[in-house]
Amino acid sequence: MDLPKIDNSNLWDKTYNLLKEKIIRREFLGNQKLLIPELAAQLGVSRTPIRDALNRLEMDGLVKTVSKVGTFVNAIEVQDVMNVTDTRMMLEFWVVDKLSSCTKQQLHEEISRLESIVELSLSELEALPLDQYLQKDYNLLFHLEFMQLGRNSHNAAIYKSLMNYRFIAASSSLISKEMVAAAIKQHQNIIAVLKLGDAEQMRAVIREHLEDSKNRLIAKITANGGSI
Repeated sequence: MDLPKIDNSNLWDKTYNLLKEKIIRREFLGNQKLLIPELAAQLGVSRTPIRDALNRLEMDGLVKTVSKVGTFVNAIEVQDVMNVTDTRMMLEFWVVDKLSSCTKQQLHEEISRLESIVELSLSELEALPLDQYLQKDYNLLFHLEFMQLGRNSHNAAIYKSLMNYRFIAASSSLISKEMVAAAIKQHQNIIAVLKLGDAEQMRAVIREHLEDSKNRLIAKITANGGSI
C-alpha cells in the first residue's frame, strides 16, 4: 500500500492519526502484520514516531504486539462486539442513574441537541449515499451527546474509545440502510422516554437499542466469515 508522506510539524500525532485512520477504514486488514521499517519508509519518517504510534494504537485496542513476532491489526470478532455492548450498556445505564441530578434546563438543552442530531441524521440518510452518510457517524454523535447527561468527561472518553469497532464495521460494508433506519427510530424512542423521565423505561429502550445493534452486527460479522 502506498501511503502519503507527512510533513514534520506535529509529526508524532500526525503519524498516529494517519495510521489510525488507515486501520479504522480497513486499508490495513484485520490480522495484517504492520512492518515498522516499511511504514517509516512510506511515510518518510524515522522508526521512532512509528513505534510511538503503534504503542498508542495498542492502547486504543486497534493493534496488538506479539513478542518477537511483530505488531498486528486487531480483527473484530463476535465476542468483541458482545464485550463492547456490555460496557456500553453499563455506561448508558450509569447515565440514567445520573438523570435525577440534572436540572430541568440542562435536560431540556440536552434533549434539544439529541433531537437536532436525529433530525440531521434523517435528512442526510435520504440525501447522501450510504458510505458518505456512515462516515459522518451520527450514531456515535447521538450516544456521545447522551453521555453528556452524566457530566463526566472521563466516562465519555471511555465510551468514545469503545466505539472504534463501529467505524470499522461501517467502513466494511456491514452496515445497511435498514440497520441505520432502525437505529434512528430507536434513538427517537430514547428521546421520547427521556422526556417522560421514567428511569426503568429508559433502561428498557436503551437495552433494546443496544441489543438490537449487537445482534444485527453479529449476524453481519458471522456472514462475513466471523471477523472483520
